[in-house]
Amino acid sequence: MDNKISNVAVYDTHTDAEQAVRTLAHAGFAMKTIGPFHQLWACVMNFRLFPIAGAVLVLFSQLPLAAQAQAPEPAGKPPAEWIQYDDLSVSPVVDDVSRALAAARRALAARDNTKAADALHDAARALQAQADRAATQDRTQAAADTKAARDVQIRMAELAGQIDDTAAQVRAGRLASTAELDRTLGKVQRADLDRRWVLTDVETWYPLTQEPQRHFTAALADYASKKYQTAASEMRQASAYLRLEAARAHGDARAALDGAEAQLGRTATALDRGTIRTEGDLTAAFARADHALAVAHRARAAESWTRKAYGQAGYELKAAAQGLENAATWTGDEARMATAAATADARAVGDKLATGAHWTRAEFDKGLAALHAGLARLGQGGTTRAIPATGQPQ
Repeated sequence: MDNKISNVAVYDTHTDAEQAVRTLAHAGFAMKTIGPFHQLWACVMNFRLFPIAGAVLVLFSQLPLAAQAQAPEPAGKPPAEWIQYDDLSVSPVVDDVSRALAAARRALAARDNTKAADALHDAARALQAQADRAATQDRTQAAADTKAARDVQIRMAELAGQIDDTAAQVRAGRLASTAELDRTLGKVQRADLDRRWVLTDVETWYPLTQEPQRHFTAALADYASKKYQTAASEMRQASAYLRLEAARAHGDARAALDGAEAQLGRTATALDRGTIRTEGDLTAAFARADHALAVAHRARAAESWTRKAYGQAGYELKAAAQGLENAATWTGDEARMATAAATADARAVGDKLATGAHWTRAEFDKGLAALHAGLARLGQGGTTRAIPATGQPQ
C-alpha cells in the first residue's frame, strides 16, 4: 500500500542546506551528506529525502493506520541543561540526581554556598532512593543480574555519603567553586554516578535513544560550516549517552561502547585542534558508536527476555534496530539496504512485546537473530567490529 504524503518541504542546497540539516537534526533524523551538501539523504521510518535539481525535496509520509502496529513511544525531549566538568566531559541533566547536581553547580557559581550545600544533599537523597530501589529489584531479578544490582546498590550508597560529606564542606566554606567540586567528586565518583543508569526505567532511557544521532547530525552540519569547536561540543554530548549506556552493559557490549566512546573523545579533540580533514573521519566514529549502541541494546533485550521482562525486551529490541539502522545510514546506501530487513524484523517483534500484543518465541528468536546477522554484516563490511554470536535467550 502506498504511503500517504502528509507534508512536503523543499530546501535549496546552495542556500538553505545548513538550515535543512539543523532542522532535521533537532527533529532526531539520521542523515548523511555527500559532498558540500549538494545531496542529503536520510533513512528513518516514514521519512524520505529526494535530491532534485540543486535542491532537496523532503517528504514526510504517514503510513495508513491499518499498517501501523507500533508501540507507544514514551514522551521525551532533549535535556534542557548539561553539566560540564573541568576536563571538558559533559553529562545530561535527565533525572532527580543530575538536576540536583546541576543546581549545586549553579549555586556555587553564584557564591551561594548554603543553596549549593542544600542541592548536594538533595542529590545524595535522590541517589540513596535509587540505591533503595536496587535493593527491592534484587528480589525480582534473575540470578545473573543480582550481583550487578547489589554492586550498584553498594556503590550508590557510598557515593551518597561522599556527596553528603562534600555538602558539609561547601556549607563550611571549605569548598567554594565548581573546579574544587570536580576535584572532590572526580572521575571515579562520576563513573559510579553513571552506574545509576542500570536502574533507570524505560520511561527515562528509551526517549533518549535517538539523542546521540541528533548530536551526530548536528556535529556534521557544524563541521561543514567550519564550526569545529561547536561540532566538538556536539560530539562530547553524544559521547555522554554512550557512557550512560555503558553503565548498563557488560562483557563485549561494554567493551564496544567504551571503545566507541573513546573514539568519539579523540575525534572531538581533533575537531578542537582543527585536524579533522574529511567528513569520513566523523561518520566512521558515528557508525562505530551507533553499532556499539545496537550491540548493547540487543544484549539487554536477551537479558530482559531471560528474566521475563518482555515489555523491556521489546523496547531494547526497538532501540537495537534503530541503532543498526543509524549505523548503516552513516556507512552508506549498500549497508543500509543490506540491513533493512533485519531492522524491520527486530522492530516488528519489539513493537509486539512493548505493546503486549500477541507474539511467539519464534518471532523473538527471529528478531534477535536478524539483529545479530545485520550487526555482524555491518561490522565485517565497515569500520566497526563484528560481534560474537552471544546473547541468545535460554
